[in-house]
Amino acid sequence: MRTLRQLGARAILGVSLALTVQLDAGAAAACGGTFCSNSPIVQNAERVLFLKRPGDPLTTAVVQIQATGNDPDFAWVVPLDSVPENVHEEASQTFAPLDRLTAPVYQFFGGARFSVGTGSSGFGCGASEATVGAAPREADGVPNVQVWAMGETGNYAFSVVSSDNPDALRRWLDTNGYRTPESAVPIIAEYVAENKYFLAVRLRALQGVPAFAVTPLAFSYRGRGPCVPIRLTRIATAPTLPVLTYVISDRRGVPLNFAQTAVSDAEVARLGPTRFSTAPMAQGQLTPYDQLVTDAVTEAGGRAWITEYAGELPDGADANFSPMLRAALPAQPYLTRMYTTISTASMDRDPEFAFVSGLPDVSNVHDLSRYADSGSAFDPAFLALGSLVGSAALHLRRRARRRAKTA
Repeated sequence: MRTLRQLGARAILGVSLALTVQLDAGAAAACGGTFCSNSPIVQNAERVLFLKRPGDPLTTAVVQIQATGNDPDFAWVVPLDSVPENVHEEASQTFAPLDRLTAPVYQFFGGARFSVGTGSSGFGCGASEATVGAAPREADGVPNVQVWAMGETGNYAFSVVSSDNPDALRRWLDTNGYRTPESAVPIIAEYVAENKYFLAVRLRALQGVPAFAVTPLAFSYRGRGPCVPIRLTRIATAPTLPVLTYVISDRRGVPLNFAQTAVSDAEVARLGPTRFSTAPMAQGQLTPYDQLVTDAVTEAGGRAWITEYAGELPDGADANFSPMLRAALPAQPYLTRMYTTISTASMDRDPEFAFVSGLPDVSNVHDLSRYADSGSAFDPAFLALGSLVGSAALHLRRRARRRAKTA
C-alpha cells in the first residue's frame, strides 16, 4: 500500500509535468556547473542562488559550500555552458537574509516554535573586480587546452579553460595546482564530451581549520537555465549532502529532472517539540528535519526536491546583495526556495530547473496546532504525562473497588 507521502509526491510531480507546456524554453535544461574539492576536504553542505530575468540569456549564479578539512590545495572545478562573465566574490553574509526570511517555521501545539535554517560563517570580504578575456590562448606547456581567462577576486584565484581532450585538460589542472583525483577523470570526460568550459577555482590562502564555509562565489553564464552543480561533487562529499537552492525569476521554479516531494506536517507533529530540533541528533548525523527530508527523498526515488517557500521576494531578503546581483533581479522578483539531501549514489545527474506559471505560492510557516490530539500523543513529554495520569487513574479505580468490596 502506498503511503500518504508517496501519493502526495506523485501528485505533485504529476502537476509539475502537466504544466511543463508553460515552461520558458530559454530557461530549460542545461547545467550551470559543478564542484570538486580535493581530498581530504569533504564538502558537507551547499547553497546556490540563481537569478534569471525573463528574456535575458544570462543566468547569474552564487554558490557557497561548507566543508571540513584543512587541505591547502582545496579547489573547485566548475563546468559551464559558456565562458563565465563577472566572476567575483560576494559578501560572506549574502545568503543570511534569504535564509532567515524563508526558513521553514513549525508552530507546535502549546506554543513551541522552531525555525529550520542553515547558518554559516564565511571568511573574507566583499566582491572585487576580476577580468575575463574574450579570446582564448593556448596553454603553456599543455597542448589542446585553451585558456580563456585568469584572475583573482577576494579569496580566490581562478582560470577558465576548455579542451576536447580530457587527458590534456587533467594534465593542465594538475600542472596548475588543481590536483585531480583519479575518480574525477571519467566525470571530467563526460563534461568534455558535452563541450563544457571549466572554471577552475582555488583559495589563495587557507588556514588550517577543521571546518569552514567559503565565501560565496558569483558568476554569470549563457545557457539554457539554472542547474545545481553536483556530478563532480560525489568524489569528495559527505554520504548525504544537504543542498539548499534559491531561484529568483518572475515565476515559480520547478525541478526538471528530479521529482518534487514534501515533508508531511503530520510527521513533524509526531516527533513533537522535544524530539524535533534544529541540532544534529549526534556528531556527524543529520538533524531530525533533515532525516525527514531524507526519508521523503528516498521514497521519491532518491532524487527529489522539497519546496520550502514560493512567493514574492520578501522585503529585505536582498539586503546583502551586491549591485551586480541587484541588477540581475527581475522587475517583480519571485523567489522559490528548494531543499534536498542527496546521496552520492544519486549524484549521477545535475539537477536542472525551469519556471512555471500558474502554480500556487508555498508558505514557509506550518501551524501544527491541529495535531494537538494525534500528534502530541507521540511526544515523549506527553507520553510520560499520559503514563502518570493513567497510573493515577488505575490506582484510584483499584481503591474504589476495594472500598466497594469492604462496604
